[in-house]
Amino acid sequence: MALLTGSAAAFDTVILDPGHGAHDRGAAIGYVYEKHLALDTARRVEQLLKKQGLKVVMTRSRDVFIPLQDRSATGNRVGNAIFVSIHYNYNRGGSGAGVETYYHFSSSYTLAAYIQAYLVQRTKMTHRGVKSASFHVIRSTTKNPAVLVECGFVSNPSERARMMTGEFRARIAEGIAQGIVAYRKAD
Repeated sequence: MALLTGSAAAFDTVILDPGHGAHDRGAAIGYVYEKHLALDTARRVEQLLKKQGLKVVMTRSRDVFIPLQDRSATGNRVGNAIFVSIHYNYNRGGSGAGVETYYHFSSSYTLAAYIQAYLVQRTKMTHRGVKSASFHVIRSTTKNPAVLVECGFVSNPSERARMMTGEFRARIAEGIAQGIVAYRKAD
């Protein structure tokens, strides 16, 4: 595994990775698909970051399937960057609620913590925490800090109703973007 070098503030590019795509719908209830929510949210984050003068690379910008290894390859190919994978959660019982942000390498913890804090602040959703996990895209992205954000539960009827509105997805995007900008300024 490559060790991350440099400070957080050194990055000038954000790699946004909207989860799923094409035949891989992700979490779904009826016609509400995670793949659409994640792509819309990532596009909103992209616009906010560009207004802050950051470069943005999208692993996908339309409804296509990108294999996990290609997503993490993008995360490693771009230098001076951070990698943020955007997802929506699912719980079989429909009881899950809130947002959580995952990291794999301890060097990505601070990025995850900033995004999580601003996401909770912006959305007022339940704070499920910053957690370590071994999801492929954050485990295999070794050249840059990498996190995976779960932006609420598609399976939760009240959260699903909120996330289906553009206004609420805009607040989610603002939280993610504000966390990224704050992380960049902090180091």
